[in-house]
Amino acid sequence: MIHVLSTTVPAVLEGTRRHGGATALVAPEDVIAARARRGSPGDRTLAGRAALRLLLAHVLGERPDRARGISVQRPCESCGGPHGRPRAPGVSLSGSTSEDQVLVAVAAQEVQLGVDVQALPTTLWPGFDAAVRHPRERTRRHDAGLRSAIAVWTRKEAVLKAAGVGLRIDPSSVPLVSRSEAEEAWWSVARDAPGETQGLHVRDLPGAVPRAVAASAIVPVHHIDLDAVLSAL
Repeated sequence: MIHVLSTTVPAVLEGTRRHGGATALVAPEDVIAARARRGSPGDRTLAGRAALRLLLAHVLGERPDRARGISVQRPCESCGGPHGRPRAPGVSLSGSTSEDQVLVAVAAQEVQLGVDVQALPTTLWPGFDAAVRHPRERTRRHDAGLRSAIAVWTRKEAVLKAAGVGLRIDPSSVPLVSRSEAEEAWWSVARDAPGETQGLHVRDLPGAVPRAVAASAIVPVHHIDLDAVLSAL
């Protein structure tokens, strides 16, 4: 089971205000990371980290006010600094923010997990197809249009996060194959993709902007709303 929470930065900041604010529900290192990025980027960092901790507390059966005490580490695999992907004992975690959008997920430890959300730009940047789509994907007419194109980007980002490689692997080198036989609209990484991404699958999530979740197994996705994770406060 993959538990996902899709929300917005204003919703997190407003929803937590009556309980001392988001800073009261995250760890000191989260506050430091948010304050290092002033203005909207700082709010986005704080909301994303608060949402992930609140969802994790909910999945673990802990009260939301205990979220700040849960061990969540973010070691960078390159330099060891505290700015890598989130990790916690016994579970897999992933989070993504874009403009005012927040998407976080929690799964069992044995599931490689990655999520991505992207606010819609006004236009695609030059070279989008070459950077994002595999050559086989550039001929698919159903991928035409701004939203469909950004949805392809979110799927690739989610897969690369689940693989733990980020953009160290070129997204265009990771072709995705539709699995129409699945109950949900899943895609699987093609056999000729880089080895680090082999065995991963990805699906879109509903919402106003493109969202995707990738995992090492096709398992049910359970949506949890912000009110539910705050209800015990």
